[in-house]
Amino acid sequence: GYYNKVFGTGTKLIVSGKRSSAPARSEILQREHENQLIYVCLIEKFYPDVIRVTWTDEGKEVTDNVVRGDTWQPPSEDQYSVASWLTVPVENKHKNYYCKVEHESQQLSLPTQVKSVKNAPEEGNCDTVFSGDVTAQNVTLPAHFMHRAAYLVYIILLLKSSMYYLIVLLFIYR
Repeated sequence: GYYNKVFGTGTKLIVSGKRSSAPARSEILQREHENQLIYVCLIEKFYPDVIRVTWTDEGKEVTDNVVRGDTWQPPSEDQYSVASWLTVPVENKHKNYYCKVEHESQQLSLPTQVKSVKNAPEEGNCDTVFSGDVTAQNVTLPAHFMHRAAYLVYIILLLKSSMYYLIVLLFIYR
């Protein structure tokens, strides 16, 4: 067990007997949807849960159309995972974006334009993706992890489309 102490805002101190561990796996998935390209940066199995995930384009941080999921802890595991989404127009297909990960154990920068990017099949069932390792061999992600990520992508797409209807309804019923 551990306990949290808060110093001012934005500072989290975790006192724990457990040593910090770098992400066991990190990769980028991509999916095309209605003239948009969705990149999902998946970071798996790190500790503690304090992590910063940002997207950059030619060194500048991208903040528009970025959705960062909450860190989650798979059942019966003491490590955390997180996902971040970047949506860009399909014309930007050839641009190289980077998913930058800052954790106390390690700093990573994953590009969207190398073998670490794997297209998610049209059915949205992304069982195999390339590992971010140099060996780039095919790996299978745990089902709960992929289902969670695929599910979140769909929820975001649904929200984006239903958002417009909600706004229109609000104006009508004011």
